[in-house]
Amino acid sequence: MSSKRKSPSSAEERSKKQRKAIDLDLKMKIIKAYDAGKKVNIIAQEEGLAHSTISSILKDKERIREAMKGSPGMKVVITRQRKGLIHEMEKLLILWIEDQMQKRMPVSLLLIQAKARSIFETLKGRAGEGCTETFTASRGWFMRFQRRFNYHSTRKSRKAASTDEAAKRFLDEFDDIVAKGNYLPEQIFSVDETWLFWKKMPERTYIHKEAKAMPGYKAFKDRVTLLLGGNVSGFKLKPFLIHKLENHRAFKNICKHTLPVYYRSNQKAWMTQVLFEDWCMNCFIPQVKEYCSQNRIPFNILLLLDNKPGHLHLDNLYPGVKVVYLPKNTSPLLQPMDQGAITIFKAYYLRAMFAKAIAATEDKKVTLSEFWKGYNILHCIKNIAAAWQDVTVKCMQGIWKKCLKCFAVLVNNFQGFDHNKDLDEINKEILTLVESLDLEIDAEDVKNLIAYTEGELSNEDLIELKDELEAQGDEEEEEEEEEEKEEEEEEPEEEPEEEPEEEEEENIVEVQPKKFNVKTLAGVFSDINKSLSKLESMDPNVERFGKVHREMHEILKCYHEIYEEKKKKNMQTKLTGVFKKDNPSSTLLPSPSPSPSIGIEDPGNPQPSANCATISNVSKNTEKDYSNLLKDLH
Repeated sequence: MSSKRKSPSSAEERSKKQRKAIDLDLKMKIIKAYDAGKKVNIIAQEEGLAHSTISSILKDKERIREAMKGSPGMKVVITRQRKGLIHEMEKLLILWIEDQMQKRMPVSLLLIQAKARSIFETLKGRAGEGCTETFTASRGWFMRFQRRFNYHSTRKSRKAASTDEAAKRFLDEFDDIVAKGNYLPEQIFSVDETWLFWKKMPERTYIHKEAKAMPGYKAFKDRVTLLLGGNVSGFKLKPFLIHKLENHRAFKNICKHTLPVYYRSNQKAWMTQVLFEDWCMNCFIPQVKEYCSQNRIPFNILLLLDNKPGHLHLDNLYPGVKVVYLPKNTSPLLQPMDQGAITIFKAYYLRAMFAKAIAATEDKKVTLSEFWKGYNILHCIKNIAAAWQDVTVKCMQGIWKKCLKCFAVLVNNFQGFDHNKDLDEINKEILTLVESLDLEIDAEDVKNLIAYTEGELSNEDLIELKDELEAQGDEEEEEEEEEEKEEEEEEPEEEPEEEPEEEEEENIVEVQPKKFNVKTLAGVFSDINKSLSKLESMDPNVERFGKVHREMHEILKCYHEIYEEKKKKNMQTKLTGVFKKDNPSSTLLPSPSPSPSIGIEDPGNPQPSANCATISNVSKNTEKDYSNLLKDLH
């Protein structure tokens, strides 16, 4: 019995568990759960099966039902599928409960009953006067609802100590863990997730009013989930971002693994246990391993996490990583990232967005409304990276003071950190930018926008969300099944080829790598050289300009190397073409396409013609500018 209950401690054990045989009873249980409104990913998590396996079972549900009826030794019980408004209401209600839990908002029996009645009345109003169904949200209904959806979150638990007492007890326990493990400040990490409404503007602005008036245009409500964190020494982890779209038009010709964030997606743009495990195994551990190697410290990591439903319990998931969970309801008191780091990050993001708006409206002669409409997820990601970079080491250190009793020992010469003071300074900078955009925004609007969290989903929002999920569900299942077929089919050439639907074309992005061009690079260096010359002519401080020169040289060093390598390669290719034309019978190298500007006048004469002599004079002006830039920078 104990072996059955033991949870897998490694990816290998989990994969073995997924290859188990699935009997008819389990298949029927999956089908019934799906018919009751439960989503595929939730069923997959509960049963410990792959998403594609659940999808395959659901695709074959009619045959499974027939097999169940004819199975020997089994009682055939045919039940009437639940239909009607109550069935639809329960589907919406479970979405509301999940959303409340993600937002850390209260969920109780009375609240669920009240919301159920409210949703039912909305659906009944939509059905028209001919609908005579009634619903009272009785306790008996609630018990049946719990069984149907396997929902037990409202059961009363034993009375625990107060939040303050739990926090104090945790401080002592955490201090003992740090001391016994001899953890260094570089080895103690914490992360927390937050929502970012990346395109939202203050409600009193005309842009917000215009967006709200557009039918179906709800970009100002679009959000991403971010997982942000770092260690006690002030090191910041690369942000982990979740958006609702896997591929976006903005990612055309962009390799997503080169983005300044770890990009993931799901339909609701929020954290799930699957994504959290993905972050831990494929993002957190590799990055921290590299960090420890660079700093020559042992890979002995202590990770502090909130006790959230979306956070997979990572006990013994990876050697050298110890995970400690905060007591429930203590995050505002103890979670380091909640002590000002996330708020300051959001303020920096808002500042970066307004700064981009000013730059766009001044240089490109576009209106603010046009800038806002063109502001896409790629712009958002770049501003997230800039804002996260602006969060100081002092801030990332100071946020640990409340949860570490040994903070003074771990962080030497700490100069103090007041996140309210820093936030006020950033808000002043934002207001200065806003004045340049002629927006009627005051300090209170800025604070509300930074602290904005979307409230409870309305009944209309729930209906719209359900419709969107159902519309995307079939497409997702087809994609999962197609991937499974490609892996399992021995003869993939026999698979029928289908033309992609028009709706899918928006989400299919053919990634083409960007390429450097010698001539364009030389032009860039020329422009930089001219800009530096203008700065030098204006700056009376020679020392300051010299520092800028040196830093600019260091920044451009990687591009200089690429330029020289490309230039050398191009020259070698052109010379090879010349000699290949001189000796066509040579087979040492493939012959490139002949160039009209390169040739040999006399095959018997080894001297190149005048045309060939022009090889070294390609783009003379840009070459000269680049040489001047290199001389100046050196």
